[in-house]
Amino acid sequence: MFLKESTFRKFAEIFYQLTGIELKENKKYLIENRLSKFIGENKPYKTYEEFYKALLNDTSGRKKELFIQSLITNYTFFFREPIHFSFVRWYLRNYLEVQPYIRIWSNGCSTGEEPYSIAISALLEYPNLSRYDFKILATDVVVKYLEYAKEGKYPKSKLQSIDQKLLSTYFEEYKEFFMIKKNVKELIAFRLLNIISNYPFSREFDIVFLRNVLIYFSPKEKEKIIQMIYPHLKKNGYLIIGLSESLVGITHFLKPLKYSIYKKA
Repeated sequence: MFLKESTFRKFAEIFYQLTGIELKENKKYLIENRLSKFIGENKPYKTYEEFYKALLNDTSGRKKELFIQSLITNYTFFFREPIHFSFVRWYLRNYLEVQPYIRIWSNGCSTGEEPYSIAISALLEYPNLSRYDFKILATDVVVKYLEYAKEGKYPKSKLQSIDQKLLSTYFEEYKEFFMIKKNVKELIAFRLLNIISNYPFSREFDIVFLRNVLIYFSPKEKEKIIQMIYPHLKKNGYLIIGLSESLVGITHFLKPLKYSIYKKA
């Protein structure tokens, strides 16, 4: 089936309303390809236009959730770009004892590997972390990913590269999978959040992980997101983006350090 230009624009508009992510003309093939599994004979919808109308009439939110999930790439694993988790440990060594509280935000947390990696890194540095006011906020725009992350249940195939000592300390082993232990889960609050919505935060963050999220946005939108996050960073707080990403060409007031880490000036 062929995706008409007018229908593409309708899909792009509803996707922007739901996620804050703008789909440019060069993403038409992406939508056509990712949604093709729903379109055609013997499939839920005969045409793309029919699927779009179903989205508009979706009162349960399930179709919209499926739509978002189909278009957002979910590629993550434990301790991805490990230098950033070493940075978390360095930060805690230097600031946990002197700060009244520590808050870390994992923005675009997907299925939970990033916030759990942050929590495990923190526990490696401070096994008695429960004595301190330390919390991780993990947010995403896809409900299904958040539900998966909250459960904390991962197939063994996703954990083959993790040190056996870490697995035995922070995971419960079952026949086909590993389950995150309760003391790790208790450090994290998972929440649904659209990155361009108003942030309902009462406390500032020491570190914000924004890794491999900005790739979905135009330079103008990236600038807006950075400006929205900036007031929610503590004085001398840090923003971390993906190692392959950059804030070059974006107006901001952050000091660039090594390894795609930026400090609030």
